[in-house]
Amino acid sequence: MVVIMIVMVFVVLLGAFFLTYHVYRLTELDARCRGLNHPKFWGFFSISGGNSSGLFLYLIGRKKYPIELGESDRAAMASLKKRAGISLCFIAVGAIVLVFTGASYL
Repeated sequence: MVVIMIVMVFVVLLGAFFLTYHVYRLTELDARCRGLNHPKFWGFFSISGGNSSGLFLYLIGRKKYPIELGESDRAAMASLKKRAGISLCFIAVGAIVLVFTGASYL
Protein backbone atom coordinates (compact mmCIF):
# COMPACT_ATOMS: atom_id res chain seq x y z
CA MET A 1 0.00 0.00 0.00
CA VAL A 2 2.71 2.45 0.98
CA VAL A 3 4.69 1.67 -2.17
CA ILE A 4 1.64 2.46 -4.34
CA MET A 5 1.16 5.76 -2.52
CA ILE A 6 4.81 6.73 -3.00
CA VAL A 7 4.66 5.84 -6.70
CA MET A 8 1.48 7.90 -7.13
CA VAL A 9 3.05 10.91 -5.42
CA PHE A 10 5.89 10.74 -7.94
CA VAL A 11 3.39 10.37 -10.81
CA VAL A 12 1.56 13.52 -9.66
CA LEU A 13 4.82 15.42 -9.26
CA LEU A 14 6.04 14.27 -12.67
CA GLY A 15 2.77 15.38 -14.25
CA ALA A 16 2.95 18.75 -12.50
CA PHE A 17 6.53 19.32 -13.63
CA PHE A 18 5.76 18.51 -17.26
CA LEU A 19 2.58 20.58 -17.22
CA THR A 20 4.58 23.57 -16.01
CA TYR A 21 7.19 22.99 -18.69
CA HIS A 22 4.59 22.73 -21.47
CA VAL A 23 2.80 25.88 -20.32
CA TYR A 24 6.18 27.63 -20.44
CA ARG A 25 6.83 26.37 -23.98
CA LEU A 26 3.30 27.27 -25.15
CA THR A 27 3.61 30.79 -23.81
CA GLU A 28 7.06 31.23 -25.29
CA LEU A 29 5.86 30.06 -28.70
CA ASP A 30 2.79 32.30 -28.52
CA ALA A 31 4.89 35.33 -27.54
CA ARG A 32 7.34 34.64 -30.36
CA CYS A 33 4.54 34.32 -32.93
CA ARG A 34 2.98 37.56 -31.71
CA GLY A 35 6.28 39.41 -32.02
CA LEU A 36 6.65 40.27 -28.34
CA ASN A 37 10.08 41.16 -27.05
CA HIS A 38 11.81 38.55 -24.87
CA PRO A 39 9.51 35.51 -25.38
CA LYS A 40 11.50 33.40 -22.90
CA PHE A 41 10.84 36.01 -20.23
CA TRP A 42 7.11 35.83 -20.98
CA GLY A 43 7.25 32.05 -20.76
CA PHE A 44 8.92 32.22 -17.39
CA PHE A 45 6.58 35.01 -16.25
CA SER A 46 3.55 32.89 -17.12
CA ILE A 47 4.59 30.08 -14.78
CA SER A 48 5.59 32.38 -11.93
CA GLY A 49 3.30 32.71 -8.95
CA GLY A 50 1.40 29.93 -7.29
CA ASN A 51 -2.02 31.07 -8.39
CA SER A 52 -1.44 31.46 -12.14
CA SER A 53 -1.49 35.25 -11.91
CA GLY A 54 1.44 35.50 -14.34
CA LEU A 55 -0.44 33.51 -16.97
CA PHE A 56 -3.55 35.66 -16.56
CA LEU A 57 -1.51 38.85 -16.89
CA TYR A 58 0.15 37.51 -20.03
CA LEU A 59 -3.20 36.54 -21.54
CA ILE A 60 -4.60 40.01 -20.83
CA GLY A 61 -1.53 41.81 -22.19
CA ARG A 62 -1.24 39.84 -25.43
CA LYS A 63 -4.55 41.09 -26.84
CA LYS A 64 -2.84 44.05 -28.49
CA TYR A 65 -0.62 41.86 -30.66
CA PRO A 66 -2.06 39.80 -33.54
CA ILE A 67 -0.74 36.29 -33.96
CA GLU A 68 1.01 35.14 -37.13
CA LEU A 69 1.27 31.35 -37.04
CA GLY A 70 3.16 29.46 -39.68
CA GLU A 71 2.44 25.83 -40.44
CA SER A 72 5.33 24.56 -38.32
CA ASP A 73 4.32 26.80 -35.40
CA ARG A 74 0.74 25.57 -35.65
CA ALA A 75 1.92 21.95 -35.53
CA ALA A 76 4.23 22.68 -32.58
CA MET A 77 1.42 24.39 -30.68
CA ALA A 78 -0.94 21.46 -31.27
CA SER A 79 1.72 19.02 -30.09
CA LEU A 80 2.40 21.05 -26.95
CA LYS A 81 -1.32 21.22 -26.17
CA LYS A 82 -1.61 17.44 -26.45
CA ARG A 83 1.39 16.95 -24.20
CA ALA A 84 -0.05 19.37 -21.63
CA GLY A 85 -3.28 17.38 -21.71
CA ILE A 86 -1.38 14.16 -21.08
CA SER A 87 0.37 15.83 -18.15
CA LEU A 88 -3.02 16.80 -16.74
CA CYS A 89 -4.15 13.19 -17.09
CA PHE A 90 -1.09 12.03 -15.14
CA ILE A 91 -1.96 14.46 -12.36
CA ALA A 92 -5.62 13.44 -12.28
CA VAL A 93 -5.05 9.69 -12.37
CA GLY A 94 -2.26 9.87 -9.81
CA ALA A 95 -4.35 12.00 -7.46
CA ILE A 96 -7.42 9.75 -7.77
CA VAL A 97 -5.42 6.60 -7.09
CA LEU A 98 -3.63 8.35 -4.23
CA VAL A 99 -6.92 9.41 -2.61
CA PHE A 100 -8.50 5.96 -2.94
CA THR A 101 -5.37 4.24 -1.67
CA GLY A 102 -5.17 6.65 1.25
CA ALA A 103 -8.85 6.15 2.07
CA SER A 104 -8.52 2.37 2.02
CA TYR A 105 -5.37 2.61 4.14
CA LEU A 106 -7.32 4.20 7.00
